[in-house]
Amino acid sequence: MNKKTIITVLLVLVTIAGQAQVPLESVKELTMKSEYFNHERQLLIYTPDNYPNFDQTYYDVIYVFDAQDRTMFDLVHCLLNIACKPDPDGGKSTNFIIVGICSPTLWDINYFRNHDYLPMPLHGNTGLFKEGYYYGKSPDLKKFVKNELMPYVKTHYRTSGRSLGIGHSLSASFVLDAMITDDLFDDYIAISPNCAYDEYRLATDIENHQFKNRKAPRFIYASMSGEIDSGPGFWGDEWKAGWERVSTFLKDKAHFPENTVTSVHTFPGYGHYNGFMPSLTTALNDYIVFGAKNLVSYVGEETYPVHIELRGKNLTDTIYITGNQDALANWEAKGVKMTLISDSIASIDLHLHLPAQFKFTRGSWEREAIIKNADAGNHIIHDAEHTTRIYRLWERNPWMEEGQ
Repeated sequence: MNKKTIITVLLVLVTIAGQAQVPLESVKELTMKSEYFNHERQLLIYTPDNYPNFDQTYYDVIYVFDAQDRTMFDLVHCLLNIACKPDPDGGKSTNFIIVGICSPTLWDINYFRNHDYLPMPLHGNTGLFKEGYYYGKSPDLKKFVKNELMPYVKTHYRTSGRSLGIGHSLSASFVLDAMITDDLFDDYIAISPNCAYDEYRLATDIENHQFKNRKAPRFIYASMSGEIDSGPGFWGDEWKAGWERVSTFLKDKAHFPENTVTSVHTFPGYGHYNGFMPSLTTALNDYIVFGAKNLVSYVGEETYPVHIELRGKNLTDTIYITGNQDALANWEAKGVKMTLISDSIASIDLHLHLPAQFKFTRGSWEREAIIKNADAGNHIIHDAEHTTRIYRLWERNPWMEEGQ
């Protein structure tokens, strides 16, 4: 699509939004019982605006740790909305379901944040693992996320199956550790991780991991602020040495397959806490770029039968579907002709590689469809469980040139 086309789409959507009541963003607070803990887990779940209306959109999920600090959780969805540049081709949305996982402070049962994010030590009771300190439950938190939380989110929300984990400080260490031990998420953002605990255990595990075994695209982001700078904000030689080992490894593309994107940044002059926002802003922007360049074009090896319909009024012209693979004409505007079932329904049955991403046109990008019940950057069939899609045109401005 050209720049004029993109601007036209945005103007039409803004006009439509002004004419209709748009469901607002929502944050739900809930607690979950878990077989892995003697206490309930507190959670926050954010859904983007128009989530109830966009019934044909299945969203990627971001899991944010340390969400008991509500600022960190809220920054994720706020920055996605106001600080992230959208994909200029409209292929990657900035809308996500965001799940905040709170770590508790429970004096009555002597359970605290560090319990969540630290494993049992391998090298004796020193540092964070001194007797009387809090550690050892990180394997259970991974099990909770994988076996209880993720199935709950999948059951109660429209999710794509793709996930991103975000952590800061010790929860950033947890996120990286979960990548090594459990392959818990698809993508990872680790801000100011502690890479030195337990005699550089995390750094060693990362250096020894076989990252090239993964075939699907992956995004790994890691950053450090002024903790490694000389001066009052310096966190010590061990902290710096651990980070240098991890950052050096992640920067070396030889350790990763071509479709794994690593992004490593430092933010000198910022402290451990106030470095979170500039780093997160960079991370999320890098992530959107990664999605636009790597996820839109990626498809799996198997094909699956899919049924797609486009519904609207007076569908008398030839309607095409085009998308990210040969069977969808590889984004040629005059793609694959759909069958007119009636003057209100066009349909097509195909065998597609998944994820299948597509759009509808009347033969050119200047005549692209404007869909009422799906995110503009998310016409995607992600998995074999949801291979029937029914899209509806906007009644007032169903095609782009009609909104000019």
